[in-house]
Amino acid sequence: MDQPAALSDRLRTALKAVNLSPAALGAAVGVDKSVVSRWLAGRVVPNGHNLARVAAEIARHRPGFSVLSFEAPEAEFRSALGLGGHQGAEAVAPPPPDGADPRQSLAIPFRLLDSARNETARRGIEYFGHYAMHYMSFGTPGKVARMTLMLRPRDGLIEARYGAREFEFRGWALLLLNRLYIMFAEERFEAMAYIVTNAGQQPRARTISGILMGPSEGMLTPTAAPVVLTREADVTGDVAADDDAYLARKDFDPICADDAVPAALRRALSRDCGPRAFAEGGDLLLRMPFGAGAE
Repeated sequence: MDQPAALSDRLRTALKAVNLSPAALGAAVGVDKSVVSRWLAGRVVPNGHNLARVAAEIARHRPGFSVLSFEAPEAEFRSALGLGGHQGAEAVAPPPPDGADPRQSLAIPFRLLDSARNETARRGIEYFGHYAMHYMSFGTPGKVARMTLMLRPRDGLIEARYGAREFEFRGWALLLLNRLYIMFAEERFEAMAYIVTNAGQQPRARTISGILMGPSEGMLTPTAAPVVLTREADVTGDVAADDDAYLARKDFDPICADDAVPAALRRALSRDCGPRAFAEGGDLLLRMPFGAGAE
């Protein structure tokens, strides 16, 4: 190619398309991630040997991609990556199923749905399962709430359901860079809740920490709290059987007795933050470190 910057642009586009980090590419090609960073910045051009290995790694995710794709016209290059359209085009939501209301479909920018589907295909199996979900109750101060959560594959993404007796939230989890971004909706009060997690463990996520966000105090006040997800069972892949298992698991009172909460779990859920904690060397903002609650 005439200009190194053009190659660096295409390298960045390719890595984003296949959801591959510079460190992961470096490990696959056999170079340090700092070398990959220089390629991406346009400061250094990969030699022919390394470029061929880069193309081979991308081809593992996009069969048919080759080193020649880097020199192809823009439309052919993007087509080889499964992107289509011109550079900078926004993702377009797929057409809704027959009979569905198209107003119920939302497009997510920057092709994040494609990235989430790629990551789910690679690593989703690490997260599929039934979990106990613990957090400090939004409605009963000082008490720990326990819900049941199910994550299972659907339409190339991850379907998410959580709840306890007499209520339930449903939604979707996007797996991006080995972290879950989960969006839930609840019907009775037209409420939504969100979870952002740390990475899980391999080969199966056992304990996942994160932050839960939603309304409290009569659905009036935005509230956030640490949350810990603990795997209890795998899903079977049989939709009806997994639904039955989920419904059986959620048939309980969500408020835990004090003696039913392990001390390590309570410590993880009771993180202090704010100006006073910050002045004493703690966190100013609510954060949930990787591994919290896994003791």
